[in-house]
Amino acid sequence: MREKAIDDMSSASTNHDLASLEAVISDAGVVDALRSTSPTSFTAASEFWRTVMEGEHLSARMKELLLLAMHASAAALHVEALERHIDRARRAGASDEDIVDVLISIVGLANHALYSSVPILEEELQAAGIDEPVRFDAEFEAAKEEFIAARGFWNPDRDGLARLMPGYFRALNNITTESWKNGTLSAKEREFICIGIDCTVAHEYQPGLRLHIRNALGHGATREEILEIFQLAALFGLEGYVLAARALQAPAARE
Repeated sequence: MREKAIDDMSSASTNHDLASLEAVISDAGVVDALRSTSPTSFTAASEFWRTVMEGEHLSARMKELLLLAMHASAAALHVEALERHIDRARRAGASDEDIVDVLISIVGLANHALYSSVPILEEELQAAGIDEPVRFDAEFEAAKEEFIAARGFWNPDRDGLARLMPGYFRALNNITTESWKNGTLSAKEREFICIGIDCTVAHEYQPGLRLHIRNALGHGATREEILEIFQLAALFGLEGYVLAARALQAPAARE
């Protein structure tokens, strides 16, 4: 009920047009420069942004939290867009607690690289005759059970981390369950965040994407909601246009 109430409120709570590309650029002079340089291009870009942002299956609040996650993730770290979507998420009804929930939920993305790096190290250790037998203690089993209780799944790629880096594994386990135990987003919303960061052009982590789609569907997500997440990820294609807009205006302003 809380999720629906927030989403209903957020859809009507802002006077700002979050579906407007002009609002994203937020500088009338820059918008005028883009229009005068190539009016048809500006029209096409505006239509692309508006079509995605006016999708009917995700709330404005959820769309902005997803865009925040995508731009704030370790695979992107787009500072200007990060600040933009924090502001827009607030205007769409998101709380600061929601925003922090998102930022903690996406920390684990950077750990994905270890799932391929650690096995390579293990293979090379074995080839060099430095391999050690697998040892999992009661603490590992307890941490694994805690993770499954919070997240509903277990990735066996974490076994190597626990074996070779037990201290890191404990810290990782703690931060990747923190928002799931104490955050303000619903489980479905947080699965949406995970889908968002795993489907972007900057990351495309297919094992995680498949897992989080499955989990989201289990929490009641629809095909249409997930397709809207994919479309939001495709808005990355407009970021170069938006970022370059001021630079294009600059020479004209000096003349």
